[in-house]
Amino acid sequence: MKTFITIALLVLSSHYTFSEDEDSFPKTDLNQDGYAIATPDVKLVFPRDHGSHPDFKTEWWYITGHLESPGQDHRYGFQITFFRSSLKPTTNEQIYMAHAALIDKATGRFAHEERLNSDQWNAAAKVGALDLYNGNWFLRMLDPDTEEMATRFSLSEIGSFNLNLKPEKPKTLFGDRGYSKKGDAFGAASHYITFTRLAVSGTAQINGETVPLSGHAWMDHEFSSSQLSEEQIGWNWTSLILDDGSELMAYVMRRNDGEVDPNSRLTLIAADGMKSEYTGDSFSWEPIRHWTSPQTSGRYPVEYRVSWVSNRNVKRSLIVRPSADDQELRGKIGDFVYWEGAGQAFDEAGKPIGLAYTELTGYTESLYGKF
Repeated sequence: MKTFITIALLVLSSHYTFSEDEDSFPKTDLNQDGYAIATPDVKLVFPRDHGSHPDFKTEWWYITGHLESPGQDHRYGFQITFFRSSLKPTTNEQIYMAHAALIDKATGRFAHEERLNSDQWNAAAKVGALDLYNGNWFLRMLDPDTEEMATRFSLSEIGSFNLNLKPEKPKTLFGDRGYSKKGDAFGAASHYITFTRLAVSGTAQINGETVPLSGHAWMDHEFSSSQLSEEQIGWNWTSLILDDGSELMAYVMRRNDGEVDPNSRLTLIAADGMKSEYTGDSFSWEPIRHWTSPQTSGRYPVEYRVSWVSNRNVKRSLIVRPSADDQELRGKIGDFVYWEGAGQAFDEAGKPIGLAYTELTGYTESLYGKF
C-alpha cells in the first residue's frame, strides 16, 4: 500500500458514474483544503486511470520486485517508486519525488537514492496515460492493450537498471472496485490499482558489465488526498507472490493507542484471478522478531506471521522473513523514514512458498498529516 509518502509535501471532487469513452476523471467531493477525495461511486477507466490525477493531493506508482541473473550470480530485491504531490488545489503546481532501492540478497548490501523535482524542472506525470519521469528515471506503458510497461532507474553505488514489466495476470482493483477505505475520517481512502504478478526482464549495468536479469514484481498505483485518520500513526503492508500462482496483500493500519484499526484488510488473489477479502479481526499480523535501527532508533517488526480463516473455515498462516534486517530508507531530502524490504514467505513447517516485500511506516514518528 504500498508504500507511501511525500516528504515535505503530502495529502485527494461530486458523485458520478460514467461510460468507458469518457476522457476525464469525474469531479468528486472536495476536502476542506480543496483537494479531490476518493469516493466509492467512481468507476475507474483504463488506460486513462493508469495516468496522473493532479486534482488529488498525493499519488504514487510503486514497484517492488525480485531479480536474478541466469546463473544466479546476482540476486536482488528492488524498489522504484514515483510520487506526485500537489502544492495547491487551485493551481496545477506539482512536486515529484522518486525513490529507488536495491538489496543484494547474497551479501545483504542495501543502497537507496531519492530525487525531488517540480513540474517546472525535469519531472512530469502525464494525465490520461502512464508516462512519467523524474530526471532520467522513468515509468511508461508500452502497450495499453497488454499493459506492458518499462522502467529505468539507477543507484550511484551500484549501476543502472532497464526493466520491462509484463502482466502475467489481470490488474486487481482492491477494495470496492478500486475504492480502498483506510480510516473512519471523511476522505480517509484511496483509489487503489495493482498488478500483483509482473514478469520482469531486462539488464543492469554494474561495474561496467551488462548483466541480464529476470524475475517477478508487484506494482501498486494509489491516489488520494488523505489516507490516515487522526488516530492512525502508520501502517504495515505486505505483498506476496506465491509459488502456487496466487498472491496475497495485507495492510494493518496502526493506531496511536496501540490497537489495529478495523479498516485494515487482507486480500488473496487466487491463481485464476478470483479475489477474496478479509477485514477487521478476520485476520492478524503478528510480529515475531524486531530490528532496531541504529541510525533512527525505529523498531521494526521485520519478521512476522500473517494468519486468517479461509472461506472454508480453515485457519491459514504464513511467515515472512527479510532478506536482510537493515532495509530502512532514510531520506536526505525530506524527513520521512520507513522500512521497505525484500524477503521470503514460508509455511508453518518452514518450507519456502514465495517472494515477499514489506513496508513498515510510522515507527519513527506519526504519519498523520503527511498523507
